[in-house]
Amino acid sequence: MENTENTSPRTRRLFLGGAAAGVTAVALTTTTGIGAATATAAASEAGTGTGTDAAAAADAPKLNNLGWHDVRGYGATGDGVTDDTLAIQAALDACEPGNTVYLPAGQYRTSAPVKIPPYVTLQGTHGGGENEWGAVDPEFGLKPLPGFVGDAVILVLDKLSGGYATKSVEVRILQLTIDGSALPANGAEVDGIRAVGQVQHLQLRDVQVRKVTGHGINTTYSAEPSGPQAPFCLHFDRVSVLWPGSFGIALNNSTDSVIHDVYVLGGNGAGWWIAGAGNSTFTSCRAEWSANEGFLLRTWQGVIQFSGCSTDRNGFDGIKVENTDRKGILQLSGCRLTRDGRNGGTGGGGYAGLKVRNTAAKVLADGLLVTAGNDDDGSQGASPARGVSAGNSACTVVTSGFVDGVEIDWHDDGGNTLFQKGATVVLS
Repeated sequence: MENTENTSPRTRRLFLGGAAAGVTAVALTTTTGIGAATATAAASEAGTGTGTDAAAAADAPKLNNLGWHDVRGYGATGDGVTDDTLAIQAALDACEPGNTVYLPAGQYRTSAPVKIPPYVTLQGTHGGGENEWGAVDPEFGLKPLPGFVGDAVILVLDKLSGGYATKSVEVRILQLTIDGSALPANGAEVDGIRAVGQVQHLQLRDVQVRKVTGHGINTTYSAEPSGPQAPFCLHFDRVSVLWPGSFGIALNNSTDSVIHDVYVLGGNGAGWWIAGAGNSTFTSCRAEWSANEGFLLRTWQGVIQFSGCSTDRNGFDGIKVENTDRKGILQLSGCRLTRDGRNGGTGGGGYAGLKVRNTAAKVLADGLLVTAGNDDDGSQGASPARGVSAGNSACTVVTSGFVDGVEIDWHDDGGNTLFQKGATVVLS
């Protein structure tokens, strides 16, 4: 289930991993929330306000009326230097369902993964957007230390892997930046966010992951007693992944998901690696300057819909489809595929804006725009070599749009049952 064509060693990793390793949950020895207030009042009434127990109760973190836990109340500093891992985990572990752990403005250094329990929100103050020019962003969010040990900066584990009393449902990450720039470039692969096993309704909103050494966002399997399970029913909105060490976003069997305005820039693998994500919708999503494909879609059942999605200057194909399951359907509406197949800057190599290979599924497109060109400054070879290319596939139909390839616009590689362009498809 993985792409081995011209990939770097960093991308040659199976996603069918077991439960991810994580930091051991920290047990609080102080009372939190309403219990702390009650203990303080009781100590005062008993005349023990100056005693050790009363002092401990008075210093205990307080839960505000909104159900928010401020990590500073658990010992976090956000000073960009101190290891705040244990304090952040303590705040997360203290949550009841529906609570929020809040990271005030600051940069929180971590040495191991933090794990978010079911029904809990982790919220920062700012999730960065596109910033590819090297400008220095304010120091917000989580920044793993150079000696970080673990699979991901943030782990979302299923009931079995996390040891929870309930299924892992409705974890939310909001307004958060994850900055992996301090991780050793040649060190272990560390994902930005990894969800493991039967995780449902994971929500990301206004989140940025940049310069981690592994995948920006990764969903993986765990071995449930009933068989391998993977996260599903994902909801991502206004998310960016910049310059990951491997794939930008890897989705394994993430069915019934809604992904909107998610941007992947750079990286050493495909921008998006999508397998088994049937009955999911992707709107206004983008892949740019990935070393390999912009979007690589592997075998799935059901319908995947892309609407208003775009690619630009990816190293291999803009969108590549490989699906041996005849029950799969891919619908592309109003998608724009620009200058893909960069091929190290030389162009050529047979790469296409849209490539369908060895596919039993139906691939249907309308309003498809495939345009060729050079880099922004006019340098490097023009690409893609081919506009739309299909081979050994059951059904590839483009009903309308504009298709431009440097070498050939409409390329039939043979072995196709149906490879058809509509009357309103304009070739360059």
